[in-house]
Amino acid sequence: MKDTPKEVSPIYNYAEVTIRRAELAEVDVIKSIINEAYEPVKKKLSRMPAALIEGLDKISRHIQMGDQYVALVGDLVVGTMRVRIRGSIGVIARVAVRESFRGRRIGTMLVDYAENLISTRGAQTVEIEVYGAVEMQLSFYHRLGYVETGRMERLGEVIVVMTKDLSESPASDEED
Repeated sequence: MKDTPKEVSPIYNYAEVTIRRAELAEVDVIKSIINEAYEPVKKKLSRMPAALIEGLDKISRHIQMGDQYVALVGDLVVGTMRVRIRGSIGVIARVAVRESFRGRRIGTMLVDYAENLISTRGAQTVEIEVYGAVEMQLSFYHRLGYVETGRMERLGEVIVVMTKDLSESPASDEED
């Protein structure tokens, strides 16, 4: 019999969600969430998404490096993501939320948390790469203020590079 998450009431209060660094004991649940979240993506691509090929050892390394995060409702891990700094740019990757918890702004909370973390580490720009064939991902990041800044091909798939400027002060007219 398959384990199913315990029934949880809809989330209307940010206080009901906790986001923190992942722990090694959570590697299996993180892999499970990624597998579940990327299953529909797999059908839209000509190859297996890298997130589904990734093993527990690589997820464990990201946990040990401190760049794997989880979202919890109570004690239940319901979402995950990676956040790292590459030069002066913050990078968000592998954002995934259990299907039964989607539509409750958990993905948005994960991205907001990542943006705040990136900003406090001194980066002014956030970058994310999404599959061009997955409109759901593209529209999610557009709604959060990300803009397409480029496209590339990777292993036969179109990858859309999206960025968001985190600087709070708009450029003045005098800087032209």
